[in-house]
Amino acid sequence: MPTNYLFQTEHPQLNYVLFFEIMRDFRKGGLNPANYEEFISLVRKLPPIQIRDEEDYKVFDHLSLTDIYEDDFSVVMREIFKRGVENSKKCWHPEAGIQTCKLDKAGKILVSAAHSIQNNGVLSKISKDGHVTTYSRDSAGFNGKKVGKGLASIFWGFCNNHDSMFKPIESGGYVGTKEQNFLYAYRAFVVASHKKLEASSYIVFGEQATNDINATKEIFDHAIISKNYEAIETHSIKLSLPYPIAVSTSFYLDFDFKGNAIPHSDDRMETIFITVFPDNGKTYLLLSYLVQDKLLYSKLVEQLESRGKLKSDITVLLAAHVENIYFEPLYFKTFIEEQAPKIESVFKQAQFDIQQLDGMGNKISSISLTPSDYLDNKFELNFFGY
Repeated sequence: MPTNYLFQTEHPQLNYVLFFEIMRDFRKGGLNPANYEEFISLVRKLPPIQIRDEEDYKVFDHLSLTDIYEDDFSVVMREIFKRGVENSKKCWHPEAGIQTCKLDKAGKILVSAAHSIQNNGVLSKISKDGHVTTYSRDSAGFNGKKVGKGLASIFWGFCNNHDSMFKPIESGGYVGTKEQNFLYAYRAFVVASHKKLEASSYIVFGEQATNDINATKEIFDHAIISKNYEAIETHSIKLSLPYPIAVSTSFYLDFDFKGNAIPHSDDRMETIFITVFPDNGKTYLLLSYLVQDKLLYSKLVEQLESRGKLKSDITVLLAAHVENIYFEPLYFKTFIEEQAPKIESVFKQAQFDIQQLDGMGNKISSISLTPSDYLDNKFELNFFGY
């Protein structure tokens, strides 16, 4: 069904100019280099969102614009992701620079495609015929998409020189050393933050989001340089069977499993770091946080261990907050695929913010409407099918 793409201008968190530029470049929806400047000028003259109505869009009639179909939307979004990836390439290591990083022939830092989940370790264990399944980024919702394990979970966040810091978790099994736990948490932080930077070319997260990332990075940087692996506290939670699921990410929580509000500071949004992988005939969930954030998140771990609903609680944490997740393809089709609508519902529930606008339609703040009991798993999701 075709859609009027001017709806992009009605969302204060979307960079609609980038969306329209790509439509122009790909000649979608009637946009082209000849009419683009007039089009974007008219867009910028639209009334504030709160007082806009359908009549205001009639100023575009003479440009012979057309609605776009889902396939067109997917083409534009793929290009947005592609440009976001290209523009955000950098080495996150605290000592990154032309003196320490791998350089290309032009003397620029050569950022490589790093895996947020071990390619020859975890991904090999959960792959089938060299493929794994993750959520598709080509369409709305949480439908599955097969990807080659060599392309799965990659992000452009380290040069080759500094990517070598992860060798203690790339080779050999998990034994739970402080260094391993620290590196898993650090990589979960970097991949989630890097993905946010990739998306920030299209989604306007605001200055505070950047400040939060930089403040947490500063803590990690100091710990890496001083080799202070005690800066992270990790709780290793085990399931007795090896489920073909792999996760690496970080996020913050507004509420714990009992619906109690988690009171974050104004200076930095405190996050948790989550890694999931099968190893040694079991499935490990590594839930980590900075030691200085222990008062916020230690009770969450106590609840996980005492509630007697471990599979349910882990499932809802992953469903509500995680997109960097991979499954063995047949396992996804058998146990996860039919849950896609419910996964989408709980994910939207957890990300439910209302944007407050000023008189000109500019975003000034946001209000979270995430229900305090969303971790109760009322949708009865289950990622652990046997």
